[in-house]
Amino acid sequence: MKKIIGTVFLVIVICLLAVSAYMASKFFESSPPVIKPIDLPEIIGRHARVSFQVEDNGSGLTFVSAEIVHGKKHISLGMKEFPAVPRWKGSDVKKIKLTWDIVPEKLGLSTAKCRIRVIARDASFRNGGKGNVAVFSSPLKIDFMPPVVTVLSTVHNVRVGGAGAVSFTVSENVKKAGVDVGGVFFKAFKGPDNIYRALFAIPFDMDKPDRIAVLAWDEAGNMGVGGMAYRVFPRKKVRDRINIPESFLQRKMPGFAARYPEVAAPSLLETFLKVNKELRKRNNHFLLSLCSKTVPDILWRGAFKRFAGAQRAGFADERHYFYNGREIDQAFHMGVDIASVKHAPVGAANSGRVVFCSDNGIYGNTVVIDHGMGLMSLYSHLNQINVSLGQMVKKGEIVGRTDSTGLAGGDHLHFGMMLGGVFINPVEWWDARWIKDHIIYNLDLNSP
Repeated sequence: MKKIIGTVFLVIVICLLAVSAYMASKFFESSPPVIKPIDLPEIIGRHARVSFQVEDNGSGLTFVSAEIVHGKKHISLGMKEFPAVPRWKGSDVKKIKLTWDIVPEKLGLSTAKCRIRVIARDASFRNGGKGNVAVFSSPLKIDFMPPVVTVLSTVHNVRVGGAGAVSFTVSENVKKAGVDVGGVFFKAFKGPDNIYRALFAIPFDMDKPDRIAVLAWDEAGNMGVGGMAYRVFPRKKVRDRINIPESFLQRKMPGFAARYPEVAAPSLLETFLKVNKELRKRNNHFLLSLCSKTVPDILWRGAFKRFAGAQRAGFADERHYFYNGREIDQAFHMGVDIASVKHAPVGAANSGRVVFCSDNGIYGNTVVIDHGMGLMSLYSHLNQINVSLGQMVKKGEIVGRTDSTGLAGGDHLHFGMMLGGVFINPVEWWDARWIKDHIIYNLDLNSP
């Protein structure tokens, strides 16, 4: 009997010890919360937003606060409390993301160095019931003075649909700089001489840009603005009538419907309308996106070489499509059509690097060459392609031969040029004098 009682007593003691150990591990757990920055800039300007993730998988969170420490000042950004009631259960908040806005001027902070500090407590009974404490501290630099932009080039005469160039300096290192043309941004590239240079354009459908200015953003997000003298000249607008015969629909539309099922429709005419509107838009968007693959160096030299032949259509011609005497659609022609002999060899207009060489919907077999600083040329409706992706080509080097692939009605070359994500008029770039006066001079470069 005594043996049984002793055994029962021993079991009870073991159970009590186990429960005590569990309660001690739960109530007096020693792991502090974990504070992780999610969005924490090293430099902040006139406004910044910081975010942190705070986590405690033990007893849970009871308190989180953030403050700016500037010398002897402790400026609160805010705090959150999560009551643990009853305390022995701990807190239900195990993980939370907190965001605070920092506006230095409202907080009475000047341009200087300071620190951000985040403090978190959990629901443990340690430290006299105050819980485990975690502290995260990181330096911050406050800077709300915008960079000073000084434009070096003096004359900027640009035609709508055409291009221009600008050179400028910035008073400090910046993360982004370029030219804003009515909300369209053209990136600038910094040279080894610390001069920023940019090519820019007036989109063909922007008759009067509300402004053309040089912008630069520093690491804190402060924007500097440099004014520039400029004149914008109108472009000559051309309307063209394009008749769509049944023979063209029968010859072209089945191929488009097979290759692009999304444009297939019950009738050939409906298929054409989808191709001419939806596929055209998608193809143009893809071509313009290639401008982001540019290199910062100028790869071209001198005037761009014009493909020999008769011009059949011009840049930004407003095309009106007719079927059986009825207007059915409209589109703008983003290049120059030049007709020569059938399957004529096509040379690169200038030196550069091939960034695309494949089929592109309405453009058919297409080659796109990057000439640097966002400037690109494209060659479409080709029969064959003689270059490969990434290949460096020289001016005049054969890139393919003409044909009528894509939406072309007959054998010709569609030659286009793009700059910084917009189509531009290629004709300007065939003119050596124009390049010297409007591009080379403004970029402060030696004439090629």
